[in-house]
Amino acid sequence: MIFFIAALFLLTSCGAVFSKHDEFNKDYISKDGTVAIKGIFVFLIFLGHAMTYIDATGTFDLPYVKIQRYLDQMVVSMFFFYSGFGIMEQIKHRGGAYIGTIPKKRFPQLLLNMDICVVLFIILNAAIGKTFGAKQILLSLIGWESVGNSNWYIFVMLALYVVTYLSFLIIKKKNNKPTQFLGLCLATALSVLLIFAITKGKAGHAFWYDTLTLYAFGMWYSFFKNIIEKVLMKNDLIYFAVFAIVALGYLEAYNIRMRTNFRLYIYTAWAVLFTLGIVMMTLKVKIGNPVLEWFGNHIFSVYMLQRLPMILLTHLGIAERHKYAFLLASLVITVLLAEIFDRCTGAIYSKIWKTKKPEIKRQTADTSA
Repeated sequence: MIFFIAALFLLTSCGAVFSKHDEFNKDYISKDGTVAIKGIFVFLIFLGHAMTYIDATGTFDLPYVKIQRYLDQMVVSMFFFYSGFGIMEQIKHRGGAYIGTIPKKRFPQLLLNMDICVVLFIILNAAIGKTFGAKQILLSLIGWESVGNSNWYIFVMLALYVVTYLSFLIIKKKNNKPTQFLGLCLATALSVLLIFAITKGKAGHAFWYDTLTLYAFGMWYSFFKNIIEKVLMKNDLIYFAVFAIVALGYLEAYNIRMRTNFRLYIYTAWAVLFTLGIVMMTLKVKIGNPVLEWFGNHIFSVYMLQRLPMILLTHLGIAERHKYAFLLASLVITVLLAEIFDRCTGAIYSKIWKTKKPEIKRQTADTSA
């Protein structure tokens, strides 16, 4: 699998532009400026999921396995961060008008998109002789359970949409810094409560909640964005000094995490510093590659549909006999499915919500697995 990492490195390097002395990438956190970064991480998610279907103990697999274990849940960190940032930017500029779109458009679009995928998984599993109980199917329609699909990230995003809506109802009357700050405090508090709520039903499954606070972190970054940029973009000396502090803090948090059993506050600190490190790197390096941008523009469909070919090819015995053929075939089929899915759902949603361009591609990304 290390060959896929090498390919990802080459794709990332191709088109990368480094800023000159005392200059910065001002497009570092815009939708267009982050799409390739999202593409990198959704590709890493694909590899992480594919690894669970094959024997990854080969000589050329172990280096990737170490990378994957090191990154752990950080492969979804930027999606949560960019989601919170993007939504807060919309709240700052559109206020109550944007909050009103959450229950009318954003939430139902994401839910419907997921449910279409769930139906596809039920059909595939039925075709290979696997069935599910009514309770599991019903719970899978809200993301709490799975029928073979990836589900936890979508459930958490749906819950965070509810958190955002409830927290920022106050700005429908008045949208200014004080009300935005209050909304942020409420959103952060409710996010913490959401963690405790999820732990009750998903005990022992820390991946359900150990990165969701990055959504609130993205919101706070948006709130203080002008101040942060004023400091970091002053000159290279200040930038690299702050970057060094972040890097040292990250390494220390990681070392503490490795020395102790799982502690959510340590993991959260590590995740925040990892995310901040990526953001700071993009201040100096602009990543632009058409392949990565395609993946970044099809996050939801790639994330949700990738297990369909993996399940089928595993059933056919290809994953066990020809793991590299399995990986390549899964990737190609996923790309085709994602393109078809987004075109079809785009046509449907444009009629339902009367929009020329559906937001569904970016619901886990533009905001922003």
